Amino acid sequence: MSSLTGGGRGAPIGRRLNFEVQTFKVDHWVIEDSLATEEEARALATKLLPNREGVRVVRDFAGVPGKPATQTILFSEMREQRGRVIQVQPVDTSPVCTETHDYLQAESRQTISKLLRQYLEERSLTASELLYNAAEMKRAVNFENMVPTAVGRVASIQGKVTGQDVRERRDLIYTGLSDLRVRAEAGQKKAAFSARQDGFRTAMDKVEALCGSDAAQVDYLSKIVLCRDMVQIRTLLGKVEWLLETAGEAGANKPAHINIIDTLVADAVSFPSVLQDLLGRQPDLGTALMRMLDLLEGGFEGTDREQAPPISSVLSRWLGLGHAPQSWQMVLEGFLRSLRGTAPLARDPERNRLHMTAIMGRVFSPAGLFGGSRMADALSQGYLRFIEQGGGEGRRLSIDGILAMLPTMRDRALYLAELAGSDIGQREMETVVARLRPLLSGDRDVNQLVGAQVPLKPKMQAMASLYRTIVESELPDDARSGAADRVDEMVAGYIVSARVIERLDDPSAILRIRAIRLMQFAANDVLSSPKARKIVRDQIVGHLRQPNFDGKFVEGLDTPQEQASALRQFYSLLRQAQFM
Repeated sequence: MSSLTGGGRGAPIGRRLNFEVQTFKVDHWVIEDSLATEEEARALATKLLPNREGVRVVRDFAGVPGKPATQTILFSEMREQRGRVIQVQPVDTSPVCTETHDYLQAESRQTISKLLRQYLEERSLTASELLYNAAEMKRAVNFENMVPTAVGRVASIQGKVTGQDVRERRDLIYTGLSDLRVRAEAGQKKAAFSARQDGFRTAMDKVEALCGSDAAQVDYLSKIVLCRDMVQIRTLLGKVEWLLETAGEAGANKPAHINIIDTLVADAVSFPSVLQDLLGRQPDLGTALMRMLDLLEGGFEGTDREQAPPISSVLSRWLGLGHAPQSWQMVLEGFLRSLRGTAPLARDPERNRLHMTAIMGRVFSPAGLFGGSRMADALSQGYLRFIEQGGGEGRRLSIDGILAMLPTMRDRALYLAELAGSDIGQREMETVVARLRPLLSGDRDVNQLVGAQVPLKPKMQAMASLYRTIVESELPDDARSGAADRVDEMVAGYIVSARVIERLDDPSAILRIRAIRLMQFAANDVLSSPKARKIVRDQIVGHLRQPNFDGKFVEGLDTPQEQASALRQFYSLLRQAQFM
């Protein structure tokens, strides 16, 4: 979606004079677009005003290198507030909550965020703040007909799954919400202190003193305390900043505390507007998507031009370390949502395609397809922005279009195997299987799939991830087993023809080096297919069976401690590889 970029369609790179159209949101201005002329900017501002709180046109002159840019407000107007109509948003699925605590889980919170998106954004609230703050829950329940509409919509969806009468399902949901409000009120009375006043660590210590060894109650009461403070922060980005800064300053490193912060941050970053704020100013959607990948991988560092808030790099490092699975998933959801949309990746058609190629270059790697089946589905849907056809013909053209853009046969086979688990893949399974078979035909070999110039380890990793993906795919049984066998045969044939074992198991090297090289090669991320693993296993077992293997293995190590440690690590590798 174009709003994700913070700069709409954006200006061509290198243009020194731009006219920015900015719109007012809650308490700050957001860039909608950057245009070449004042006339274009004023026309867009006039068009946007009826649907925005306010608009303004800013003349942005980059000036000469080494000197700061100058900005001049040429036009500004605030729209008369008439009270936006808050509507409950549609959802296709909803988790069935049978216990009160089910409503607090990630899938339930995301359903609430989707249903009440307009209400939550209008008041800068997250789903957790509704669930853990009794006053906010009460306000939401009393707001017009919003909650009855949302409950009725969810009850209708869930009734089809459970077979229950819609009225019965609706009554159960109301009972759950009532129980949550009563529980939140009791929690707020029990923990009448503040993390903003006492500090994160002190507040968490107080919670643990109240709850003892009850981990579930500690988790619940901690969120009660934090959400009480969060409702006082009037921007969603401000909540993310406060949570990460507060926890960081306190040196929060307990897994339970990290999980609490992750839960609350995840709810906030699920909003497209928060992702937009985190990314700062981006020239187009394609660039924004690439920067979102940086954010997910832990490498986002804001530039002067982007003007991203400092907390973005903090969040990125946190995501990259794997400490925040829920927040990571929400950022990925934002990426997929924008990729599968219809907004152009850039204004220029050629650059539009270049962005798509660059994105595919990032998400395909020897380790597999980043995001799995959902990424394959998003790529396929995203490619529809390049074609006019819809329906089945459009889906098939999209699949062929993606295949044509991928550089290697291995990547094409990987894409098809992942796509089989998506909605598009299930609808077009005949096409998926028909395109996959020739890629893995009997005359193919590893070098043809991956490239002869690729070094041994990434080459084997690429084939290993392809094998695992096919085995775990939702291809039809016969196609899946046939494709997996072909990959296995190709890898085994390559190991023999390229004399891989002979290159690794150099007789001139000491036994310890030879054995460790073989074990590293046999790691599951390098070698997954059974025939290929058997070749390596037989070579390793041959070493193990020679007389006095342990004694020869530790030759050259001076102390008994070093010898014992080396043997322990080697046999641990053997067990992990399931070779003993």
